[in-house]
Order: sequence, then structure tokens, then C-alpha cells
Amino acid sequence: MTNRDEILRTVQDILVAEFELDRASVKLETHLVDELDLDSIDAIDLAVRLEEKSGHALEEEELKALETVNDIVELVFAKLDGSRA
Repeated sequence: MTNRDEILRTVQDILVAEFELDRASVKLETHLVDELDLDSIDAIDLAVRLEEKSGHALEEEELKALETVNDIVELVFAKLDGSRA
């Protein structure tokens, strides 16, 4: 994963595979709780998969702040970008 588009595809892949969601319903503006019905356990599962894919740990406080798919993309991008600096 090197850019936001690749991160979005990875997030979509994870959400589709892990939570049996329709790929078309997973857009940047999609709300994780209100639209995808994800709960805190789901967030942990998602975080574990993202950590496996990105090689970067996601902190609990960071996870609590996530509301949309875009928030996930931006968090992972910032972690990847920060590791290149």
C-alpha cells in the first residue's frame, strides 16, 4: 500500500471479506457504525487486518476516533507516510 487509492482498496477488501459487505457500499464517505453497522469488536478485527497489511500498529485511541472509511484511509496513509520520513 503506497497511496490512498491502494489503502482504500485494501480496506474495501478487508470489509468485504471479513464482514460480508457489498463492495459498492464501502466508499470514502461511508460511516462505519451508522451505515456498515460495525461495532467495537469489528473495529478490533479490522485493525488487526490493517496492521497485518500495513505493518503498522493502530492505537486504541486512534481506533476510537474513526468514524468513516476515509478516516481509516487517512490514518493508515499517515502511518505509512510517517514511516518514510
